[in-house]
Amino acid sequence: AVFTKPLLLLFLFLMVYSAKAFQTKTLLLVALSFSWLGEVLLIFTEYDQNFFILGLISFLISHVLYILLFNKQVASKPMDKGLMALGVFFVAGYLTIFLTTILPYLGALKIPVIVYGLVISLMLIAAIRGALVWQQNANALLLFGATAFVASDSILAFNKFYEPFAFAGFLIMATYLAAQYCI
Repeated sequence: AVFTKPLLLLFLFLMVYSAKAFQTKTLLLVALSFSWLGEVLLIFTEYDQNFFILGLISFLISHVLYILLFNKQVASKPMDKGLMALGVFFVAGYLTIFLTTILPYLGALKIPVIVYGLVISLMLIAAIRGALVWQQNANALLLFGATAFVASDSILAFNKFYEPFAFAGFLIMATYLAAQYCI
């Protein structure tokens, strides 16, 4: 994973870079760049915990850019406000339960993890909104990608702060790569 995650993300960056022009291409490339930087920084967390914070900040910036990217997409149909409210309710409920579970184990990282959790939840909510208003195909992929990102980061946090478990690294990597590819 030390080599493959950054390398695979670099290949994804090159794939997007070589694709024909689209409205949000530059924004997507910058978001992927911050994700790549986050991956590289996380490699060094075993040497210094500050690399974890720097990686978290890089991913935080990436998620903010994904939110901007999602909000720049053109709506092709009206939004079902009831489904949107239901999506927000589920995301808020999940975030509350997850943070309640891991907060006692975060120590000095409580505030950064809460902020990160809020931002990634907003990214998922932006994807839910997109799934309700964008044209078919793209909406499902982006929603799956955003959901996979939340899953990946949740598995990572649970494994790192709460209780390590078998195959966590594989699950983190599989959901993370699926997330980046679908987005």
